[in-house]
Amino acid sequence: MADLLLIRPAQGLVVLDPDSGKPLPPEGALKPDTTFWRRRLAAGSVERVEEVAQEITQPEELDDEHFV
Repeated sequence: MADLLLIRPAQGLVVLDPDSGKPLPPEGALKPDTTFWRRRLAAGSVERVEEVAQEITQPEELDDEHFV
């Protein structure tokens, strides 16, 4: 499998994904490590996402009426 980059657009920019034609989400996305994305990194139009935001949720307590 090819290497992947976790990248997001630089502040204030909209960067289109060449494969889908859709904008790269502001929170970032995993993209293949291709020359296209490497050029965007070198130009400063995208940046690597170093920290992955993880939504931590606690499972809610279920009482007996939730079970069938």
